[in-house]
Amino acid sequence: MRPPSPEWLVEQGLNKTNLVAVHVGSCWTVKKSSRCVGVSRDQAFDALHRQVSARTHCRPDTELGFLE
Repeated sequence: MRPPSPEWLVEQGLNKTNLVAVHVGSCWTVKKSSRCVGVSRDQAFDALHRQVSARTHCRPDTELGFLE
């Protein structure tokens, strides 16, 4: 059985320490990317707080209730 997909994803840069974007787990744009890792809700919120960009396709900032 395949494990359930994560609710939140963080896209890593080429060096894997640079965070590029936060995605909702069901975002269609990450299906093609192998640089995304599943994270908890708190980790996704923290990444947005540290000014990692929210993907405009899936709007994780809106889903998380993140207000700048």
